[in-house]
Amino acid sequence: MARRRCICLLLVLASGCKTIPEDAYGIDRIRFNGMKELDPQALRACLASQERERVTFAFGTSADPSCGVPPFDGNRVSFDLWRKLRKGWPTLDSAVFDRDMQRIERWYQARGYYDAAVVSTEFDPPSAANDDRIVVAPGGQAPCDREGVDEGCKLSIGIDIEEGEPVLVKSIEVSGHEAWESGNRKEIDNAVELEVGKPFDESIYERSKRAIRRQLKEASYACGNVSGRIEIDREKREASVGLFVETGPSCRLGDITVTGSGTLPADTILDVADLKTGEVFRLSDIADAQRAVYALGALASVNVTSTPRRDGEEQCTGVVDVNIAVEPGRNIRWGIGAGVQSGTIATLTLEQDTRISDVHLFGLFEHRNFIGGFRRLRIEDRPKIVARDPFFRFGRGFIFGNELRVEYRRPAFLEPRTTSAIQFRHDWGPDPYELFRRHDLQIRGSLSRPFFDGRLLLVGALNYDTYLVVDKDPRFPTSYQVVFFDESVIVDLRDDSRSPRAGFFFQVGSQQSPAKLQRSWQYIRVTPEVRGYAPLPLSSTLAFRFSMGAMFIFSRDRNSLDLIGQGLGPQNYRLRSGGPTSHRGFFGGFLGDPGSINSLNREGIDARNDGGLRRWEAGIEWRLPVTQSFATALFMDFGDVNRGEVWRFNYIRAAAGFGFRYQTPVGPIRLDFGFLIPKWQVVGGEPPPNAFNIFRFIRGGVPGAFHFTIGEAY
Repeated sequence: MARRRCICLLLVLASGCKTIPEDAYGIDRIRFNGMKELDPQALRACLASQERERVTFAFGTSADPSCGVPPFDGNRVSFDLWRKLRKGWPTLDSAVFDRDMQRIERWYQARGYYDAAVVSTEFDPPSAANDDRIVVAPGGQAPCDREGVDEGCKLSIGIDIEEGEPVLVKSIEVSGHEAWESGNRKEIDNAVELEVGKPFDESIYERSKRAIRRQLKEASYACGNVSGRIEIDREKREASVGLFVETGPSCRLGDITVTGSGTLPADTILDVADLKTGEVFRLSDIADAQRAVYALGALASVNVTSTPRRDGEEQCTGVVDVNIAVEPGRNIRWGIGAGVQSGTIATLTLEQDTRISDVHLFGLFEHRNFIGGFRRLRIEDRPKIVARDPFFRFGRGFIFGNELRVEYRRPAFLEPRTTSAIQFRHDWGPDPYELFRRHDLQIRGSLSRPFFDGRLLLVGALNYDTYLVVDKDPRFPTSYQVVFFDESVIVDLRDDSRSPRAGFFFQVGSQQSPAKLQRSWQYIRVTPEVRGYAPLPLSSTLAFRFSMGAMFIFSRDRNSLDLIGQGLGPQNYRLRSGGPTSHRGFFGGFLGDPGSINSLNREGIDARNDGGLRRWEAGIEWRLPVTQSFATALFMDFGDVNRGEVWRFNYIRAAAGFGFRYQTPVGPIRLDFGFLIPKWQVVGGEPPPNAFNIFRFIRGGVPGAFHFTIGEAY
């Protein structure tokens, strides 16, 4: 009896679904017949009558389109899996459904299909066509099959549509900007998204006008406007589009004010906004000011608005007043929590793939207006338990550790957009590559400055790093200290930094250690990288990456450093590869030649890899969205790390694989599986024996790796 009750309870919890009201028809399906050129989901988004929601795999355009927002003809391959159990049933309302039939024809007209019409509708059960309520005579039967006792009936609706032929754009004429320079004229012309020979679409027409207005404001014409004229010949199915640009006077900035700052320093906000009275007005400068002010960190909201001045006759005077409306946030923030880190480790200068995984607690204190001026003080401590392998198999052993970080950051240092920072990091615990215990003490002072709306970022810093080995073993590296400068140049032309679909990204990092110190080196380290992204059909993206690295060591302390350290440089800054953001056919740091004969262990994930002096990496990935939050990927990675003074491009070390992504507010959660291709490892030779076999249930295992982390690979 108890088992039966448990089964019944589980069934109730599993179903968990809403029921159809007793006198209503629950809409299960709405099917559009005859839609050949346009996307049914784009039409469905504009209707009030909706079918019951389902979990859907949709390869193509957005799984959740918005009404009136392009694209309307996106290619889509979709599969309905099951109904969303806890979503209620939408019910039929005849008056609403009749208006939806009018909306369908109006929606088609807005897409340029002026002859489109709804020719018929079909209801199953047919009784719903006569009345949207289930009427049962006393003692009689319902005109449909109920879903259950005291429930209504499930309804399927078929809507037959004749699309007809669309009205095509015959010509597009933009006027009013003939006196402009050719470059500015081209910007206006490129803002028009309508294309000759394509269907005329009202939404794209209005979006083109909005884009022209933005270009006018970017060219200093804050009062500029654009009007349009459309001539449609329905018999010839042709549309002639005319757009007239009204520039008005070129504008300059007038009064610049700050409101709502309270006790926060308004002068600092004005300095960081970097807007000056008398400068030429540009829309991008306003947007850049808003980003820079919000980046101060102590403000809950920032809204920078521009208002053109007008005279008594409402004519534009050519002066634009700017108001920076802010709302202060919390000055002091603190918190405690727990987390997991896997696959990568970030020091003060580098973020690299690594073999370690840990479970940690953390405590955080942050003051966002420390001693005024929006100076920020942040203190974070992470006691952690580090697993000896990347799969969290604590049965193989674990090591305790702790990481303390302190950061002081000051905006508007020396000039409005330069930020200075002093950072301190002490990491006690296992080395991320070889798991011996050590102290790693880093101090860093840096300056950073963005340019061109944040597309270009320059960073320069001075660093000191003391590395003290606790576990004494001749096979471990020796302790060292190093002082070095580092610089980075980042050019980000991507459309989205978290999940890019188009554009390019370039960065080059450099380190120089000029000082001759005890237990140290003199070296130069250079690491350029380029990434590219191209949109493909089905809303998919093709991404590629290529990077190189070189370490040039000029001198070293031969009396105090171990032999491997003398040849390869500091343990923290050697060139390594393999892992979730580099080469996914290897676990973190394991691409390249294995360790020496006296290494700790050359078996599987415990193998030692000391890094190298030359590195190259390449990758290509096809990302395909399946739902709004879920995506798949296919990829190939290539690369090599070696200890010589030349790059080994014949060591291609090719890996192919697949992965899954789930979108979250902090970036995609990612699971990737990479498999080494046996014949594509070393051209004319045998690969080093440092690959780990995954999927051991397959005979002999499969050489490769898998990675679970947050964020795209590149």
